[in-house]
Amino acid sequence: MKYNKIFFRTLFCLSATVALASCDNDDLIVGGADTGVIGAPDGNVVYVTDAIGQSDGSMFTFSGSGTFNLYARTSKAIQGNCSVTFNYDADVLTAYNAANATDYEAVKSDMVVFANDGVASFEAGALKSSPLAVTVNGSGDLNPDRIYALPLSFTVSNGQTVGGLNSVVVLLRDTSKYPGADKTYNGTPGMKMIAVVEVNDHNPLNVMGFTLKDSGKQLFDMVVLFSANINYNDQTGRVYVSRNENVQAILDNRDKYIKPLQDRGIKVILGVMGNHDMSGISTLTPGASKEFAREVKQICDAYQLDGVFLDDEWTKYDQAASTDNPLFQKKSYEAASRMAYDIKMAQPERLVLSYKWDQLYYGVPIEGKQPGEFFDYVLNDYCDEANPVDTYPGLRQDQAGTGSWNCIDADWYKARWMPGFTTDRGDKVLVYNDMFSLTGMREQGYGALMIFNFYNNPAMRLTESIIKNLGLTAKAFYNADLQYDGIYYPADWK
Repeated sequence: MKYNKIFFRTLFCLSATVALASCDNDDLIVGGADTGVIGAPDGNVVYVTDAIGQSDGSMFTFSGSGTFNLYARTSKAIQGNCSVTFNYDADVLTAYNAANATDYEAVKSDMVVFANDGVASFEAGALKSSPLAVTVNGSGDLNPDRIYALPLSFTVSNGQTVGGLNSVVVLLRDTSKYPGADKTYNGTPGMKMIAVVEVNDHNPLNVMGFTLKDSGKQLFDMVVLFSANINYNDQTGRVYVSRNENVQAILDNRDKYIKPLQDRGIKVILGVMGNHDMSGISTLTPGASKEFAREVKQICDAYQLDGVFLDDEWTKYDQAASTDNPLFQKKSYEAASRMAYDIKMAQPERLVLSYKWDQLYYGVPIEGKQPGEFFDYVLNDYCDEANPVDTYPGLRQDQAGTGSWNCIDADWYKARWMPGFTTDRGDKVLVYNDMFSLTGMREQGYGALMIFNFYNNPAMRLTESIIKNLGLTAKAFYNADLQYDGIYYPADWK
């Protein structure tokens, strides 16, 4: 290299999101260049980043073991050959903790394996090095509730003077000790508990506080962020996924509001419903439906969501039926099923849930596939006792949900304050007024229960009843006692 001095940018936190141990060689999001240092007159700048130079993110999360990539980048093209060598360096963390008033504990050096002896090489003329794969093997020895640190120092290969600091701290978290959310009853798969959270008012993290006492399993298997919307932009002529400021705040801060749920085995689902114009779950023509499904996939990819919850409400159906706009048609069961089909075909690895209401009351075969093939779960409305299997051809019984209840409807809880009220009601949740038996749902083979407008705000008078009802549910579905940690998460993004 022709420069007399190489400047290294110090990056205090490297971060990324890796959901599963099998997801190897994911690029670690660590930050871009310090433009002040780039402007230094003495020479080139070498700094550490991910493949696309992003500046911030969450800690690198893995289960048992995981691999991420480090890259070295330069502000000017390399002249000749050059490489950067990374080494485990405990002194780096000592200095970092002192400088930042933190107390991170270092992962042990024998947990860390560097590919290529820790060397990331530049080819002549390159601005970015080859990737350096770093593998961390937690081996189940790390506390999943703690963030650990991997301290690294690095040197330039030609031995020239390093200007500035040459260290980096990678924050790590191993979730392998979390028990997850998959539950059983007498050795068979347990029913799925689905919390639909109205994020205009409530924080989805509150579902984490409910676990089964002996196993530690999460009570809730899924949380639905309720809700994004389907809307039409008459300026662009496009149907699109709209998100109000509350939904967007949660998505933009996925590391705070979404990832902790996923770390514990809870799937995070995006709700999509109509929003007071003619675009709706059941009013798009086939071409418009497919295009909308592509955008839904893009959002699920961008925010690493686990599926989509479809709710056919709040659409101007009459306007859709009367317009000559080729994107819209009269509402139909076929159009609603087609949307689910298109979303499933666009991202078959993700879940598609149906709230069985309006044009989603019946499922219709699409392109030779039965509804049970592209709907993963179909969930009844609150008072609906009809079996979804009867209206969704091909749906298995364990894909059907009944006994749904709404946490904020005080009328459903009126027995709670009636004279002579007794809590000895067997497994009949208060909101059902003896309409549903929890044991009956399980014995009949139902696979899911939806709880709408879920919350556990201690300032709201129904919270005590909600917690009691959840305890009855845990006993009936899993023969387990419920444990509630008492932690309340406010909607602090507002």
